[in-house]
Amino acid sequence: MSRVGAVLLGALVAAGCLDPHCFENVDCPRPKICSPAGRCVFECGPDKPCPGGGPCLNRRCGGAGGPVSCPDDMVAVAGAFCVDRYEASRPDARENSAGTDQSRAVSVAGVIPWQVANNALAESACAAAGKRLCTASEWELACAGPERLTYAYGNTYRPEICNGIDTFGRSDFRLMPTGSFPGCTNAWGAFDLNGNLWEHTAGGSEFTIRGGAYNCSDSATLHRCTYVPGSWRPSARGFRCCRAPLPAEEPGLTPDGGDTEGGGCVVDDGAPDGGDPTDGGADVSPGDDGDAGGGADPQTGDGGLAPCPPEMVELGAICIDRYEASRPDADATHVGVNESSATSRPDVLPWYTDFMTSTVYTTFATACANAGKRLCRAEEFLTACRGPELTQYAYGSDVWQPLVCNSVETYCADCCAALGITSCPTGANCGYSSLLTTSYTPETCGLLEPYGPSCQVCYHVMPTRSFSGCTNGTGAFDLNGNVWETVSSTTDGRGFELRGGAFNCGAPAARFACTFNATWAQLYAGFRCCLDRGPP
Repeated sequence: MSRVGAVLLGALVAAGCLDPHCFENVDCPRPKICSPAGRCVFECGPDKPCPGGGPCLNRRCGGAGGPVSCPDDMVAVAGAFCVDRYEASRPDARENSAGTDQSRAVSVAGVIPWQVANNALAESACAAAGKRLCTASEWELACAGPERLTYAYGNTYRPEICNGIDTFGRSDFRLMPTGSFPGCTNAWGAFDLNGNLWEHTAGGSEFTIRGGAYNCSDSATLHRCTYVPGSWRPSARGFRCCRAPLPAEEPGLTPDGGDTEGGGCVVDDGAPDGGDPTDGGADVSPGDDGDAGGGADPQTGDGGLAPCPPEMVELGAICIDRYEASRPDADATHVGVNESSATSRPDVLPWYTDFMTSTVYTTFATACANAGKRLCRAEEFLTACRGPELTQYAYGSDVWQPLVCNSVETYCADCCAALGITSCPTGANCGYSSLLTTSYTPETCGLLEPYGPSCQVCYHVMPTRSFSGCTNGTGAFDLNGNVWETVSSTTDGRGFELRGGAFNCGAPAARFACTFNATWAQLYAGFRCCLDRGPP
């Protein structure tokens, strides 16, 4: 609120025209803060304790009452609780991959953070790490810092500080590894509380997440520490965990959470940093990663059904392959020749044909049957593709994003660079540009190996899971792009449909839509398998 606006507001209040209303903490006289209801209030007092029992100083929470110890992957907030230093990630996440191990949440720098389908999954992942999901008040205090700022880094929006839609330009926004922005923090020391991914809080839902994300159209508003969607459900949702400070007498740990001298005293019981292995230390249920360890699916609550095999993910009453089908002898550079059965594996070239017929359909169906599964149905593919958010594309959005999944537009810049083309046609259908399809010689065709001898190297099939963001809350990859997916159908006269688009599709924004069914035969078609979940 501007100072002129504040003066006007004061005049209106004095005249009895309206109740005082605030939008940010800076609108309130210190030491009051702006409440979610838009009123200037004291944050704490004799009858209003601080989150986690922290100290109340001059009617505001903050200021440690003494040294507080937290595990190395966490930071202390207001001397009251510990919060993860980084957004939660999977244990096997890497700089260019979100990973697939959903056994527990970890807090590390330099990896793709974990996007979750719902609040329950976030809570389970924190519990499995010996922590808990942060409460809403804890999260806001961690974000606003000891100075109670509008953003973690200050009261004025600065697009270059945290990862938002304006950071790289509105045509190139993207999710980034944890801790990529060293200035996106405050005195507490937690990173990325503004932008990158929205963050769930305890007892909440997809409507009560906080912090904004990399794809927020109005990052200046939605990245505020106090903003809560309320009436709409954003995509790109993550989380981080909290816990109580380490007690001084906790065995096997120094005050800063490290090993004691000698390093041989801490027992690895599965509870990190000395946490109680009996308190929330159970494995996350198999509905999230295909683990055959049993338990109920936090997304569907279908504990009466058998868990899915490790290479599949749960989709209600069925399992669906996590990856596009591949031949048993396929690898990252060869599609293989063994057609005995279908496999679901990461980092291998998928099984596909370049002309679709009823005979090929039978081959695909037989390969699934030989794997103890069946070809997926059209409605099952649609459910998996649209994901829990019911979006147009499989990456949780209704907006076409050419760099998220494998399309004719994905490698245009690389192709231009290899050919020395300075004015690159990186718009729609870039791979079909005459600049990139008529100027090749046998020498230039080899510039982009190992994509094969074809001169159409600006678009090509890629190994499964090459695009870490081409997924959604189901956990299945490449449902858009790479190769079309053949699914059985009771409404198409052919007996099958072709969904999801492929690497060589013109107009991918239309053909990648989950609802689109290709009706022609000259295309690159693959498949994936499904499995009915019986009793455990």
